Amino acid sequence: MKILVTGANGFIGSQLVRRLLGQDHQVRCLYHRSRDRLKGLDVHLVSGSITDPVSLPAAVDGVEVVYHLAGSGRAGDWGSRKWFFEQNADGTQNLLDAAVNAGVRRFVQVSSLAVHRFTGHLDADEETPADQEKYAYGASKLAAERHVQKARDANLIETVIVRPAAVVFGPEDTTAFVHMAPLLEKGRWTHVRGGKPFLCYIYVSNLADGLLLAGTHDQAAGETFNITDDLQICWKEFISAVIHAFQVRERATSFPVPVARAAGISLEAIFKLFRIKNPPPITDYRTALVSKDFHFSCKKAKRLLGYMPAVRFSEGLDRTVAWYRRWKERR
Repeated sequence: MKILVTGANGFIGSQLVRRLLGQDHQVRCLYHRSRDRLKGLDVHLVSGSITDPVSLPAAVDGVEVVYHLAGSGRAGDWGSRKWFFEQNADGTQNLLDAAVNAGVRRFVQVSSLAVHRFTGHLDADEETPADQEKYAYGASKLAAERHVQKARDANLIETVIVRPAAVVFGPEDTTAFVHMAPLLEKGRWTHVRGGKPFLCYIYVSNLADGLLLAGTHDQAAGETFNITDDLQICWKEFISAVIHAFQVRERATSFPVPVARAAGISLEAIFKLFRIKNPPPITDYRTALVSKDFHFSCKKAKRLLGYMPAVRFSEGLDRTVAWYRRWKERR
């Protein structure tokens, strides 16, 4: 098929592009600034932005399936509410409009589990209410989902919504892992509540497999899927496993939830007061995310799409650590 991938130069997008090429699809990549991860790949590059509607008709012309990942790399908590909604909600609507006008058959939106409030979820499914309002990232992703659902309900286009695990891990992760690793390779980490809350994890190539199914499987049309590694693991187990992969002794500490939440809120307020552009080391969003269980099931994807995570947890960690060591040496 002829397929468009937005956010193709990102950590997740570039993995998806490689997987699509491996299935002999013709891949077109919309890029805004950089295209370094796409060098040497047999793709058609189109310069443009989801926030610039004029640039989008050329990107979607003749395409059968759109994978919309642009904006997913800027996940989290640091940025204005206006910026998040322009990128995630308005940008999705712009791309949807262009796709509908071009006669695209299927639109796959990569959303986020952050559309749910951080109230405590364990083995939750796609029927769990999407109710995020407080945090701009999740709220903007929820607004984008509603745009997609509206187009689906009006029978304008086939749609699929994919919510990846909250923690996406793997080689070439220069967004999160390279910032975590300097502490982890020394055996250090600071938990909240002893690291007991459960998290949602996925290895990046497993996510690419799930996205491939979302774009190509007949039964995916009109559905929403959580795509995870089908593990029930807590933060302490996860961090300990990464430290073990670095082959160092663990020296983790922990803070009670009230202390961690107060620190996150206070630091965020100070950084905003002094208009510091870089994010603080801890924030209200991050401490809220790790203070309670945030674990979702992928049973629906397994049942309807035949999804199964191919790369085991320990193997994925070993690959990621090996990549990081090579990346660090090059730096």
